[in-house]
Amino acid sequence: MSRFTLRTLGRYAIVAAIVIVVGGLFMRQQLGSDDSEAVVGLLDDRSVAIGEPVPDLVLRSLDGGLIQLSDFRGKTVVLNFWATWCPPCRAEMPDFQALFEERASADDLVIIAVDKIDEDSVGAVESFVVEFELTFPIVFDTADVEVHQRFGVRGLPATFFIDRNGILRAQNFGPVFGNLLEEGVAAADAAGAATALR
Repeated sequence: MSRFTLRTLGRYAIVAAIVIVVGGLFMRQQLGSDDSEAVVGLLDDRSVAIGEPVPDLVLRSLDGGLIQLSDFRGKTVVLNFWATWCPPCRAEMPDFQALFEERASADDLVIIAVDKIDEDSVGAVESFVVEFELTFPIVFDTADVEVHQRFGVRGLPATFFIDRNGILRAQNFGPVFGNLLEEGVAAADAAGAATALR
């Protein structure tokens, strides 16, 4: 082989390598394998009102993944706003965990706990999860996302009961002691079942 041919083949090999690398980067971007720049926060401008669909949202979870509310269509959703420093939140968490475990085999209910991380810390949340042995999703709201604000949460805790079609059926500002948790879930379950029968 001549020197010219070897030099030409070398150039082609370099060009081919560049094309493969650039193509790979392009495909990675198109397929969205890196969610670090994914949209986090409210996805629409719906208001929060009983009997109406709740705003869709995406929030980062404690394990670093993303949780989107609409991914749970077909299940009753209990959306709870809380913080580690909130005594009533601490008091009601065992009831949430017990309910989540009770309904686990049916896989028809999810509890999503939304912590306003600007007023808390990841370390405190991790300790809280271990202390209460929580197994349902924990997500974070931040000042630039402000899911709390859209849901009208001014104090903690606050809980929203959403039926399997994404419609808000009940809400409670304050702790859900006594029968309030069961009643809120029952309202969302019944409304979702009734809508499904139509």
